[in-house]
Amino acid sequence: MSGGTRLPTLAVAFAAVAWGLWWIPVRWLAEGGLHGDWASLAIFGVTAAAMTPFIVARRSRLISGGFDLLLSGVSFGVMMVLWNHAVLIGEVVRVVLLFYLAPVWATLLAAVLLREPIGAWRVFAMGLGLSGAAVILGFEGGWPLPRSAADWLGLLSGALFALSATLARRSSNVSGFDKTCVSYVAAALFAFFLVSGDSAPAPHGAELIEAIPLVLATSVFFILPATLLVFWGATRLDPGRVAILLLLELVAAAIASAVLTQEPFGWREAAGCGLILLAGLAEAAPDLRAAHRSRSR
Repeated sequence: MSGGTRLPTLAVAFAAVAWGLWWIPVRWLAEGGLHGDWASLAIFGVTAAAMTPFIVARRSRLISGGFDLLLSGVSFGVMMVLWNHAVLIGEVVRVVLLFYLAPVWATLLAAVLLREPIGAWRVFAMGLGLSGAAVILGFEGGWPLPRSAADWLGLLSGALFALSATLARRSSNVSGFDKTCVSYVAAALFAFFLVSGDSAPAPHGAELIEAIPLVLATSVFFILPATLLVFWGATRLDPGRVAILLLLELVAAAIASAVLTQEPFGWREAAGCGLILLAGLAEAAPDLRAAHRSRSR
């Protein structure tokens, strides 16, 4: 690893591990009284408020980002809220593993939106990823389809992440900071929309006061830095290396959930995790080879 790539690599690796542990404070907030989507509203509302001065100062650049910036940011923001909801109502490992079918959707979206060819190697990677999902979902009820709201939300959040990433590639001239600004405003607005129709009880005043330190820590010192770091690092590394580093999220989430929860983690989850990890490595392989060839010239 060269000196020029060491810091971006560490930034993306740290961000990936942070994303993999993100479900922990979300569940803590839910246990503390911020039920349903109230935890998302608190986290993303505080984060959006913290970024408001920068949004006002950069408003002309945000406007010039156009439709791709708007749709990319909204997709990412909605993805975060749906993912939060999924880990509150479902099993963390299943949600994260189904989310990590994102490379499958990203390959298909890149073919449609960016006119990128789908080579044999990426077909192989897609097959591995879908096989991993089939193992996790099981064949007890026939076809291996999602069987719960959490499963569907895990898949949908992965598809939205892939859409956001594909649009971000199409608008590579837009900075990661601007994408982060739009994402968190969108997440706060979407969480507010869900809360307005949520049957979960609103938190009491005392519960809100008690939650303030954890909300601030999660928003300003956890999620926001992780998002900025992954956007910053991803613009300075080749896509293959970024894709492999982001797999640390899956590893961190699987280990943490196995240690901290009573949720099942047996042969099925282990096999699905292994197949999806292999899919991520296979998806990254063409980009890694291309980057190696360009450096060798």
